[in-house]
Amino acid sequence: MLDGLHRRQLPFRLRVQIPSTRKALNRALPRVRRLAAQCGCSEERLTDLEIALVEALANAIEHGNKGRRGQKVFLRCYGGPEVGVLVAVRDQGPGFDPEKVPDPRTADRLTLRHGRGMLLMRELTDRIEYRKSGREVLLRIS
Repeated sequence: MLDGLHRRQLPFRLRVQIPSTRKALNRALPRVRRLAAQCGCSEERLTDLEIALVEALANAIEHGNKGRRGQKVFLRCYGGPEVGVLVAVRDQGPGFDPEKVPDPRTADRLTLRHGRGMLLMRELTDRIEYRKSGREVLLRIS
């Protein structure tokens, strides 16, 4: 886990599987928000987490699982007042190399209507890590 956190030692936990749909994505958000609030996250950080989580879940659904309804997205959250919140989002897709995703700030990509999710996650969280060949992203908000 990130920065030596041991998830089993954290007091707040959430583990859910959601269908690979936008509707399911929206139902998962309030549960994570409640857990993060219990961990002492400020309203500003809750908003940052929610935006980053929407991007992570949308990427898992659309890019990882390719929108296939039979597949699942696995969401795990761990946290505590002293450490903040750690969120893991994993899909059932083949994975990807995050280093090969183009920077959305380059001139040729500025007018595109997509491709900013990873940048948003990186900017809005304290730490981001990709694991399992890109099938899982860990987000940390403290």
